[in-house]
Amino acid sequence: MNKSYADNKTSINGTINPTAAIPYPNTFSETYNVNKLDFLVIGDWGYQGNGSGQRSVADAMKNWAKQNNTQFVINVGDNFYQIDDNDYDGVLSVADPKFKTYWLDVYTERLAEIPWFTIAGNHDWYTNVSAQVDYYWLTDKRFFIPSLYYARISTFGKCNTKVAWIHIDTDPFAYNYSSLTDKNDLKVNLATMNVWTSDQLEDKLNWIEGQLKAVKDIKWIFVVGHHGLVGECSYPYYLPRLRSLLNKYRVTAYFAGHDHVLEMESANKTSHVTYFTSGAGSRFDLKGCKGSTWGYPGGTMGFLHVSIEEDSDQMYYEYVNATTAGQAPQVVKQGYINVRKDVNS
Repeated sequence: MNKSYADNKTSINGTINPTAAIPYPNTFSETYNVNKLDFLVIGDWGYQGNGSGQRSVADAMKNWAKQNNTQFVINVGDNFYQIDDNDYDGVLSVADPKFKTYWLDVYTERLAEIPWFTIAGNHDWYTNVSAQVDYYWLTDKRFFIPSLYYARISTFGKCNTKVAWIHIDTDPFAYNYSSLTDKNDLKVNLATMNVWTSDQLEDKLNWIEGQLKAVKDIKWIFVVGHHGLVGECSYPYYLPRLRSLLNKYRVTAYFAGHDHVLEMESANKTSHVTYFTSGAGSRFDLKGCKGSTWGYPGGTMGFLHVSIEEDSDQMYYEYVNATTAGQAPQVVKQGYINVRKDVNS
């Protein structure tokens, strides 16, 4: 265990550990002995209050994961919500019972056998976001969040097809520190974690660009963040800088949540990136982001299913509506996106 990323004392007493915001220094790698890389994308799933669709979405995910031999889940954040005045957002420590009641008890069967490559959302920041990092180091490696910023390479198939992943925390980029109030602990926590000054934000953007440069020759590059970059949802604070970076390095796709909808913005002549939002894992919004090229009607809960064949230059995706318990989930959007062009440019 890397002690700089998990301090047993801070994990037990609930003190925030600012080293969790330091990008992990090494790139993780994993190999899958399959000819098709298959994964699910889910966000904003940790709500169990009135109107929650967590169970119905989880049941559909179990079926999809079993039928498709899914290798992992891409978890785009907002993992633990407050449900009433006696509750709290996020978790307090690695011993928080929410890890069991919101995650382990719900996502069973195949979903309990595979890793969840995780990032944090804004609701995770309202208490002790570093406890989720500590939970990975001290308790369960399947809840994969070794830092708030980390990179991976997935290799699969006989041809050793490689897929690059960059997982980032977008919360410091989405909220102007000077405009935040003391309504929740986001402002004080950003300061404690040393991600609020312009220099600190530039350091994180430089790290992201460094990761993109390092994998620029790989045909598939995915970036994972909490806040969506679809249309006008990419306008706040530093998010335009992030979107510009992804386009500069011709990232294949960006996966996000935050907005409780299923929607996307397709790549076009001026934007090389396809932006996917899958933030309806337990809650729904009535409208999404202005500027999307597709979005399912408000009130829908569900997830995104993605697969890549080892010899293919296309990635298959499908959005699944799993809103109502007891009713068969329905694929409401499916299609393909192409491999990155001009990889060596």
